[in-house]
Amino acid sequence: MPRRTEVLLIYVTGLIQGLALVTFPAASSIFTSAHGFGFSDSRYGMMFIPQVILAIFASSLGPLLARRWTLKNVLLSGLAADLLAMILLACSHWLQDSPGAAYAILLLATGSLGFGFGTVVMATNTYVQQFCPGRENRAVLILNALLGAGTALAPLLVAIFLGLGAWWLLPTIVAVAFVGLLLMSAKQPLEAAAGEATALGGSLPSGFWLFAAAVLLYGIAETLNGNVGSVFDGGPRRVC
Repeated sequence: MPRRTEVLLIYVTGLIQGLALVTFPAASSIFTSAHGFGFSDSRYGMMFIPQVILAIFASSLGPLLARRWTLKNVLLSGLAADLLAMILLACSHWLQDSPGAAYAILLLATGSLGFGFGTVVMATNTYVQQFCPGRENRAVLILNALLGAGTALAPLLVAIFLGLGAWWLLPTIVAVAFVGLLLMSAKQPLEAAAGEATALGGSLPSGFWLFAAAVLLYGIAETLNGNVGSVFDGGPRRVC
């Protein structure tokens, strides 16, 4: 049976992962503002293409990587990728006067975050199912609720740091959190999920594509809601 520390670690990882995931879109006003990076709306949108591609790639190959590296190493690699993404995002504010160089750094950052998200979410969902036998559904629900709580916190924290004139403090703080998660995860056994990780490599269930379509539509709706919300902030905004 896993120790309570391991279970708590996986839940905290879900919370921080959710916070990191929405740090980029929560700071959209910085990327598109003339006082920030000054990206066009289309350029800002394309910034997330590497994130989507690498998230799909990482989550799809996660079971294979777990069989070769162990699930713990997959989790550690994902946390390291998340850490790199936050460091690059925090450092990008030094390049606001060089939009081309900043954009290249941010593309690398979103790609790294996509890989981190894909591997960490796959690993943490596997761990909570193994760590809570007989209560798998409840454990996964709690984990994803914490992930959602992290995504909800990001816009609030960005607004606070924007008010302080230091938006880059948020990715810096999240980066420190990932350092802590990496160190703690490396010290924990995290061995219980090996069998489940292997089982994940099987064939897709019959309802997979229907579920995938529903998730895609939800993602589109959520993203539209999040981005269009800035139109109602009371200030002028170019929307086309």
